[in-house]
Amino acid sequence: MKSSNGSCEEETMEGSTVSRVHFYNCKTDISGSRFSKESATALDGEEPSNEKQPKIYPFALVLRFRVLQIVCGISSLVMGTVAFIEEHGQVNLGLGMPAGIFTVIAAGVSIHTSRGWSGYREPSCRPSLRFLGPTPTLGAASGILWGTAVCFHAAVLGLAVPAMVDGQQLAAVAVLLSVLSAVTLVAVAAVLHLDCSYDPD
Repeated sequence: MKSSNGSCEEETMEGSTVSRVHFYNCKTDISGSRFSKESATALDGEEPSNEKQPKIYPFALVLRFRVLQIVCGISSLVMGTVAFIEEHGQVNLGLGMPAGIFTVIAAGVSIHTSRGWSGYREPSCRPSLRFLGPTPTLGAASGILWGTAVCFHAAVLGLAVPAMVDGQQLAAVAVLLSVLSAVTLVAVAAVLHLDCSYDPD
């Protein structure tokens, strides 16, 4: 009986030990899962930081505008030459020639001095004038070129409108020159807006 009672007591003790171990493991699992849920809830409940991400300069878009300016400049040069020949040397719509030349040169200089190209220099000018160029020298040169090109295109538009209204012989050339000048001016304004809105560096 003792042996049987002893074995029963041992079994009971062993059973209670196993149950205690099992209960401890369950308690540990529950507390661990609760901790993981609380951690996940804390991570999910984190509010996003209000720090503004820096704007990335759209180099690809600006390069497309520069290519468009070059194409319009070459086309203006060709159509201005045609108008100059048709007008027997009179400088009216022939202003498309210098307008196209200055546009091509200005766009080429702007591409050459932009970041990622061999003519780029570390910016040393005022942030408010950064849209002209990285350095004062390049900014002055670019500003003069673009200012001259814009003036010529504005003059072409002013001469092309009367030619279209009067129905002159060069009305078709006037229409093409006016469209080219308008597209060039819009592209210049778009690039200027991007340069003022983003950091080119």
